Amino acid sequence: MDFGLSQEQVIFSDALAGFLNEHVPIARVRDIMESQDAADAALVKSLAEQGVCGILVGADSGGTGLGLLEAVVAAEQLGAAATPCSFHSAAVMAPLLLAAAGKTDLLEQIAAGSLLVSVVDKAPALLGGKLDGEVLFAPDTDVADAFIVLCGEGAARCAVYLDANTRGLGREALVGVDETRRVGELVFEGVDITADADLGVDAATIDRVLDAGRIVLAADALGAAQRLLDEAVKYALERKQFGRVIGSFQAVKHMCAETYAELEPVRSMLWYAAFAWDENLDDAALVASLVKAEACEMATRAATTCVQVYGGMGFTYECDMHIWFKRAGYDRQMLGGPAELRQRAAQLAYG
Repeated sequence: MDFGLSQEQVIFSDALAGFLNEHVPIARVRDIMESQDAADAALVKSLAEQGVCGILVGADSGGTGLGLLEAVVAAEQLGAAATPCSFHSAAVMAPLLLAAAGKTDLLEQIAAGSLLVSVVDKAPALLGGKLDGEVLFAPDTDVADAFIVLCGEGAARCAVYLDANTRGLGREALVGVDETRRVGELVFEGVDITADADLGVDAATIDRVLDAGRIVLAADALGAAQRLLDEAVKYALERKQFGRVIGSFQAVKHMCAETYAELEPVRSMLWYAAFAWDENLDDAALVASLVKAEACEMATRAATTCVQVYGGMGFTYECDMHIWFKRAGYDRQMLGGPAELRQRAAQLAYG
C-alpha cells in the first residue's frame, strides 16, 4: 500500500515550487517585507492564477475544489519560499467558513484573488447584538478587504462577516516577529452585528476550520524548516575553513543529519493529519493539535541549528536565514502554541 502523495499531488507540488522559485525569489520577498504594508497585489493575483487562492473553493465557484491535503502541499512550498501571504487565513479558513455559510459570491472573489478576507479568532462575545473589545495579532490587518470574526467561547461561539470599513471597527498595525506576514490589532467599538453579518455556522464547524488552519500552519513551518536545512547544506558545501569545506567536518554533518532526521517523521504525520481532516475521522482534531505542536517545535530546533551552520553571519539581517527563522516563530504562535495545543490534545484524548 502506498502511503505517500499521489502522482497528481507530486506534480502540483513541483509545479508550485518551480513557479515560486522563478517569480518569488528571496530578493522579491525582501522587497515586499520591507515595504510599508508587506503586501503585493500582483503576487496575490499570480497565486490566484496558479489555483492557490481557490484551492479549497469548489469548481462551481471558480476554484480548484481540492482538499486539505493539497492545501498542505501548497503551504509547504509557500513556507519554503517565505511567500508573503497569510495562506492559512485567507485561502484556507476564510473559504471554509464562507462555504459553510453558502456565500458563493464571496468564494468566487477569493478564488480570483480580488478579495482578501482575514479570519480573526478569540474575539469577545456579542452582547445585545453589538461587538465591543479588541483582538490582537489579527492577520492582514492593514490590507484585508473584510474580516470573519470568531466571537465568544465554547458552544456559544459564532462567526460574523465584517467589511473592513464597518462603522466602529478600528485597525492598528503591530510589530510582529514575521515581516512577511503582518499582524495587527482590531478594535470593536459598539459594532452592530446584523442578521446578514452572522454567517450562521456552529461551534463544531468553527473548531473544524481552526484545525484546518493549524494543520496548514504546521505545513508552512515544515516548509520553512526544509528550506533552512537546504540553505545550510548548500552553504556548508561552499564555505571553506582550514582548506576544507565545512561540510566535511563531522560536527557540521551531524547538525544537518539530525535536522533531516527530525523533518521526515513530521512530514508523514502532517500528511496523515490532512487526510484525517479531509475524511473527518474521529482523531482529526487530536492529530491537528499534535501535528502543529510537533511541527513548530521541530521547526524552531531546525532554525536554531541551521543558523549556527553559518556561524556569526547567520544571525545578521543580511543573511537570509532569519527570514525562515522568524516565519517558524509566527507559525508556532498563531492559533495556539505547543503547550496550549498539547493540553487540548490531552483533553480530547482523555476528557
